[in-house]
Amino acid sequence: MLILASASEARRALLEQINVEHSVMVSEINEDNFYHENIKELVQILAAKKAESVVSRLSSDDNLLNYRNKASAILGCDSLFEFNGQAFGKPKSSEEAIERLKEMSSNTGIIHTGHCFIYRKENRSNLREERFNGILKGVVSTKISFSILSPIEISKYVNTEEPMKCAGGFSIDGKGAIFIDSIEGCYSNVIGLSLPWLKKAFNVSSLNLIN
Repeated sequence: MLILASASEARRALLEQINVEHSVMVSEINEDNFYHENIKELVQILAAKKAESVVSRLSSDDNLLNYRNKASAILGCDSLFEFNGQAFGKPKSSEEAIERLKEMSSNTGIIHTGHCFIYRKENRSNLREERFNGILKGVVSTKISFSILSPIEISKYVNTEEPMKCAGGFSIDGKGAIFIDSIEGCYSNVIGLSLPWLKKAFNVSSLNLIN
């Protein structure tokens, strides 16, 4: 079983889409406590901290023994939208979402998603170790080009409250899809988890978690 160290419903939906058995255990880190001037480095740090937080809880809390015994791996992810050198997470207010979308109209940006996959390695007897002693990390980036957004379109979109739940203030798998002209790179990465990256992690770790 895979444990997703994230409360993101979109990431859960991606795992369900490819039939990965999983449970959710939200990490206890405060993202506001971390900073790095390099956005790709920052998403990788946050993804690792999320996964490591869950590993620590599993290892120390006997109330989670059932999860500890069933879990083969923990996956942490974090996404940020890079626009004109700035990192955009989820908008903190409707006003901020509106201003961002005005800037993004007819422009391009990049979604960076950090991934951290911590798993139990196989020993010489081809059995999984008790400890989570394997780790794979990676950042996947996808370029996004937006159409021209009118003030009325922006206002209506922000009123749906969808932008408030998404890094950058838009969702490619929701109502915001109509505003995206094109992407260059991994589609699922824009949603919050690169499925091709996850498949490679499964292959490297020799874990087959797809039902």
